[in-house]
Amino acid sequence: MFMVSMASLVQSFIVLKLFLLTLFLLTSIVDLVRGKAVLVYPRLVWFYLTLAVAGTIWAMVGLLHSGNFRVGVVDAFRVYTVWSVAFLVLYSLLRSKPSLGLFHTSMVWAGIVICVINFVGLYDQITGLGLIPQGILDELELRVGLNDGYIRITSANIGVLFLVVPYLLSLQFRADAGRANSPLAKLSLVLCLILTAVSGRRALWLVVALTPFTVLLLSLLTHGRDRLGARGRRMLVAYCAAGALGLATVSVRSASLQEVGFVRYLVSAFSSEDERSRQQGYLLDGFSNSPAFGSGFGAYAGYLRSDERPWTYELTYHQMLFNIGIVGVAVLSSLFGFYLVLVIRLLRQVRAGSAIPFGLLVAFCSLLFGSYTNPYVRSFDLLFFVGLLPYLSTFHRGFTEPADLPGHQST
Repeated sequence: MFMVSMASLVQSFIVLKLFLLTLFLLTSIVDLVRGKAVLVYPRLVWFYLTLAVAGTIWAMVGLLHSGNFRVGVVDAFRVYTVWSVAFLVLYSLLRSKPSLGLFHTSMVWAGIVICVINFVGLYDQITGLGLIPQGILDELELRVGLNDGYIRITSANIGVLFLVVPYLLSLQFRADAGRANSPLAKLSLVLCLILTAVSGRRALWLVVALTPFTVLLLSLLTHGRDRLGARGRRMLVAYCAAGALGLATVSVRSASLQEVGFVRYLVSAFSSEDERSRQQGYLLDGFSNSPAFGSGFGAYAGYLRSDERPWTYELTYHQMLFNIGIVGVAVLSSLFGFYLVLVIRLLRQVRAGSAIPFGLLVAFCSLLFGSYTNPYVRSFDLLFFVGLLPYLSTFHRGFTEPADLPGHQST
């Protein structure tokens, strides 16, 4: 319930999520009182310790730049340092019990809950019945725009579909998914695909469209091509062929296709007039002024995107380069690259029970893709799911091994 609430109520209803978090912590305390050990996994510790130290260093860099916003420095310190400690505790508690099934169930139900919330909001907007009170709409940041040729839904929890849809899609290709690919999971996927189509979120369209390629690439990297099954491989080949044919058609008939409303809207994302395209030049100019260590947290790049938070921008990786420079990007890239290699090696070595971990890896990579033009990794709820990478790296004894096996030693 706690994980579903974080996924479906992103940045909203904090009291409810704190209540569910408290229940989760209380159950863990009960386990401790009853003598059940909570293992400390060094791979979790090193991952979050590195993030916390990096957050502290670049918060200090931000303070050294007199023009930076102090509120922005504190905000980033909280995200990268304070929250890292919280995530370390949460993932250690989750890892102390069989939790892969919990993540699967959370993904399935989060997809259903997100779809219900947004479909009701869409129906309410179209009919004008006022079914949802304005206070709840404001809390969910749920807005629906009816435009020429497309609909745009701006609720905060749409961003979780970057995780849920790729995860559920990956199960469709796995021959060993078994009970994980249940009718309920398929229903959740269908609902999420419909919501994706009507959401008007261009980055989400692209990430979902590229998910089969992500599945194929990760299957090759993890030596899991045979785990896709004959039908799964045929589906991927057919999809890739259709994608190539579609790209060829678009290149030939681009002018006529742009007369269609939603195509024009999709192509506009790559226009120099798009808000994110405008930010890019300012962020790169700011980076050129302090290329080694960046301008630190809380820095303003000269382009105002938010009156309340002028130090924030949607282009996650451009802002990262602007804030922490080449040194910081190298540290974080090495950290994530190292753990990605660990997880890929585990998926190569361990076959039993690997369908859910593989799907979670696909979901993690898709979230990183979606974060390119969206500031998702600054939300506590979505930043929690970035921890899937170090979490998966701890299953060095197999994905079906009970976490509380007597004599188990973590490495």
